[in-house]
Amino acid sequence: MKRRLKLYLFLGAVVLILGLLGLCAAAEASATLKNYLDYDGGTSTISWDVSGGDSSSYIVLLEVINNGYAKQTRWNLGETKNHSLRTTECIPGKSYRVTLLDNLYSILDTKEYTLSDAAVFQDGKLKNTSVKVSIEPRKMKAGGNASKDAKKVKALKAAEIKAAIENESEYYGIKFQMKMPQLAKPRSFFVTLAFESPDGYLYVEQATDVSFERVNNGYQTLWWNLAGVNFFRYLHKETGDIPTGTYTTYLYWDGMWVNTSTFKVQ
Repeated sequence: MKRRLKLYLFLGAVVLILGLLGLCAAAEASATLKNYLDYDGGTSTISWDVSGGDSSSYIVLLEVINNGYAKQTRWNLGETKNHSLRTTECIPGKSYRVTLLDNLYSILDTKEYTLSDAAVFQDGKLKNTSVKVSIEPRKMKAGGNASKDAKKVKALKAAEIKAAIENESEYYGIKFQMKMPQLAKPRSFFVTLAFESPDGYLYVEQATDVSFERVNNGYQTLWWNLAGVNFFRYLHKETGDIPTGTYTTYLYWDGMWVNTSTFKVQ
């Protein structure tokens, strides 16, 4: 009788252990990034499917790929309990690598995406050709107010920008100005402004809603007094340099292409 009792206890323990192992296996998160990256109105949505258990949260990393030879920043887009995450860090026509992690930073999946080129902007009679973009090189002492302290300079010089970043003494960038004709009614667009270095480092400088008021006569002018400061900082952080050459800006309204312009850094 005692032998049978011991045998039953042993078998019960085995069943319990196997059951617990099964529960642990079922609870382990398994996720797969979807084969497409949704881009709409200036915002991208990264989505994934989950099988088995669900992680308590998911972390999404994003990196530009196949865009010149500059080292790119690997952005942590944030943590979510959902199975999707929205970001404004992507622009049309560029390629990205997305890495999905669980809450313990274990890699669940990695995929590469290339966004299609954007449609050309048009909103009624307002077209991309209606928007006139101008760029003016500027600088400002550290701690200044860009709206009143940013000053025009003759030229942007790589050595000066690099020294200012390392010394934290001055900020360099551009005045990015958008000039529009008269509007029959107020309008609001989600405006994205991205910068690209000659060696391909890409950075989204602005991604925000901008309201354009009704204008009866003449033109309405909107601008950023000192755009590109963070772009230069991250460029220097990742590459250790500020290359000379032709830099590019990309402007999108509601995810539609408005303008591509260039400026020089000597």
